[in-house]
Amino acid sequence: MTHRLRLALPLAAALTVAVPAMAQENNPTQPPPPAVPVGEVDGTPLEALIPPTIEGSGRAIDGDEIAIGEIVFKLDGIAAPLMTVPMGPEARVALQALIDGQRLSCDVIGRGVDAQHLDGVCRVGEDDVAEAMLAGGMVAVHRLGTAADADSRERAARYDAAETEARERELGIWAPVPTADDIDIVAAPVEEPGIDRDLVRNWLSQLPLLVLAIALGLWLAGRAGKRRLARAARRENEVKALLALLLGEVLAIRAATEAALATTAPLIQDLPIPTAQLANIALPEATVFAANAGRLKDLPREVSVDLVQFYARYQVVSRILKQASALRCEQLRASLESLIVSSNEPMARAEKLLA
Repeated sequence: MTHRLRLALPLAAALTVAVPAMAQENNPTQPPPPAVPVGEVDGTPLEALIPPTIEGSGRAIDGDEIAIGEIVFKLDGIAAPLMTVPMGPEARVALQALIDGQRLSCDVIGRGVDAQHLDGVCRVGEDDVAEAMLAGGMVAVHRLGTAADADSRERAARYDAAETEARERELGIWAPVPTADDIDIVAAPVEEPGIDRDLVRNWLSQLPLLVLAIALGLWLAGRAGKRRLARAARRENEVKALLALLLGEVLAIRAATEAALATTAPLIQDLPIPTAQLANIALPEATVFAANAGRLKDLPREVSVDLVQFYARYQVVSRILKQASALRCEQLRASLESLIVSSNEPMARAEKLLA
């Protein structure tokens, strides 16, 4: 009897717990158990992975930045003069000449403000583009801190050596500005006239052959000269056509800028532009310049520099116009007037060449 009692006690305890639970499950009038709160999800979305190497053709934005498609690549370890100071436009023209028509291979080292702005090293074949710019004296070495790995230290040493050589040779930005005291005019020595009789007799004995050789040389030179003239004429026509396209775009941008300036004249100058007037101050897209940036090296140097400076100012004003609603009217007018003034020099030079 005692043994049976010991077995019954655990069974009774289990039934005591299970029966109320089964009754609650079968009874729909019982309230559901309280909900358990779930914590907030505060994870940030993953960013797209950046490939270690980017390849393709590119165009120079300035002396140390290259656009490959939608990606802007900053050449690591160097700094070029700004586009608005001396040698800035020249550095951009030099960089475009290095990469024009070439396939670039750019190793990504870091990123800028977003995934479309990257830092790294670009090469054309085995040639480091930044090292070539340093060797030509168009840029200077610029780095923050000491390189951590062996490859970066080796590249830094090459860059330092290239800049040092350009400094010693006084190339590009390292060239000294000449003064009047540096110019030394020396008169050429006066030689006493004389006649070598033996030489004259030898020339006279070879006169028939000399006449024949001269005639043949003149004939060949005439044919070569005609071909050179034809090529020069064709090249001049191509340059004039390109210059006419660019001048037309400069005139269109200037006209739109003058119209925008006239629109803002009756407005209150110390207040922001009204929203209703923003549509009247837009500038046209610089499609001609973007499509022919690589051909600026074919133009005369002074004209290409003037055009690069004008379009650099145009890009600055375009960015300002996107923030026009937050600026005072007088600030916006000052930007528009500076763009109009910057168009005078390229227009004057281009009109002289096209005349």
